[in-house]
Amino acid sequence: MEYDGTGLQAGVQFQCTQCGGMVQVGAPARAAAPPAKRARAAGGPRAAGGPPGRGPARAAGPKRGPGAARGPAGRGPARAAGSPMGQMQGAQQQPGYGPPPKKSNSGLIVGVIVGVIVLGLIVFAVFAASGPSPEDFAAQKRKEADDAKREQVAKEDAARKAENEAISKPLNAAMEQASALESAIANENAATIEGMFDWQTYAAYNKALVEDPDKGSSFLNHPLFSVGDWEKGDDGRYTGGFNGNAPHGPDSLKQRVMGYIKQYFFGAAELKWDKAKTESEKGGFAVEIAGTKYLGKKIFIDYKGGGKTKEFWFGAPKGSADVRILNFVDLGSMKALAEIEAKNERRTDNRDFTRDPDRRDPNNPDPMPGEDDPPADPDANLPPNAKTGAMPTEPALINAVNDLKRDGTLNIARTKAVTTEPSKVEKKATMGAFIDLLIDAVSSNDRSAKAGISGKLWDIWHGYCTADRTKDDMVYTIGFDGQSSTDMIVRRWLEVYNAYSTED
Repeated sequence: MEYDGTGLQAGVQFQCTQCGGMVQVGAPARAAAPPAKRARAAGGPRAAGGPPGRGPARAAGPKRGPGAARGPAGRGPARAAGSPMGQMQGAQQQPGYGPPPKKSNSGLIVGVIVGVIVLGLIVFAVFAASGPSPEDFAAQKRKEADDAKREQVAKEDAARKAENEAISKPLNAAMEQASALESAIANENAATIEGMFDWQTYAAYNKALVEDPDKGSSFLNHPLFSVGDWEKGDDGRYTGGFNGNAPHGPDSLKQRVMGYIKQYFFGAAELKWDKAKTESEKGGFAVEIAGTKYLGKKIFIDYKGGGKTKEFWFGAPKGSADVRILNFVDLGSMKALAEIEAKNERRTDNRDFTRDPDRRDPNNPDPMPGEDDPPADPDANLPPNAKTGAMPTEPALINAVNDLKRDGTLNIARTKAVTTEPSKVEKKATMGAFIDLLIDAVSSNDRSAKAGISGKLWDIWHGYCTADRTKDDMVYTIGFDGQSSTDMIVRRWLEVYNAYSTED
């Protein structure tokens, strides 16, 4: 800073902080200071040494005494406008000369970056101070994994439970139908049993079995599964075989199976459901029929003299309780049907071969003794036509008598109840009751009853007839050629009855 000879500031040099150049600020001319308002606006020194913004400055004067009024705020007298200090202040408040300073954003950018870093450090510090420890974080992760695993296991358990319930539904429903089936058969309720079958599905399954390339022939050549004829030999007698043509449709299958059930199940003795066998492993089944998968249970039915256990397959699709009979199995059905439909009549030859002319000794042409004697009359000593008054006491046999009285015939089940009766006393009493029914039919000339009752007597007791008695001798015909009205057939059966021994 330089001063001129008057003691005033000659000029001041400053180095610009923006461009680095030196700036010379000269001393103002000795002129009156600009008005106070202008000085205040430009940020210059107070006018006439007065305080800023308070009007014109007071003129410089001598120091006031104790009683004189003091300067503003007690700061002493204001400096004169022309003093070196005032000039210096004015110079400092004047705008500098030279190029204007260049504006730069580098400081702002650096400040922002620093602020972001500081803010991140603060957030991290806060999080580190308030967040879990590494051990807690690991424990949290393990807990989340365990929760996810438990959730997955729960879902799998729920799926398994739903699957098991869907499988159990038809199985349980099938078990519930077992007692109903047993009761319907015991009560000979054909309508209820018929309604338990799904004949369409059964026929579709039967058709698939018949058309099976590996074992279809065994089903095709079976009278219960197919339409066909019983096989006969060259001698005209049945061979026991069956030649099937086509599988049964729903209607013919229903007629065939229901007819079989009525014959062999209705009235069967000691009929029962084998629950243990149904509940065993082999009691369940799974089968696909016409593209639908069925699950179910085999209801096994046994009865006295029935042979192998009979199977009724109750099933439904998985998840359904609407079970129906989809299949019926009786491994003894072929033989059973043959006994009814393909039974050969017993061969009877009344000739005594010791007197047969064709058996004569060619070296002895003389007639045998008694050859020319007339044969004895087998009906010469028949008992009179009179009721026996006999009646069995076994319930199954009583039912057989009642059925024969009502229908004029017996189904196979009732017939087997009689033929398998171990007591000879009960069996003879049943024969006597049948003969009494035949006597009533002859008295009323009931053609159907006469044929049916005498035919059933022959079916059961023909083995007790003498060799010279044929079926024509013991059964009333019902053909169009007329029916005998004689009581000779009744008397012949009375002869068999009297000869029947009850001793073991």
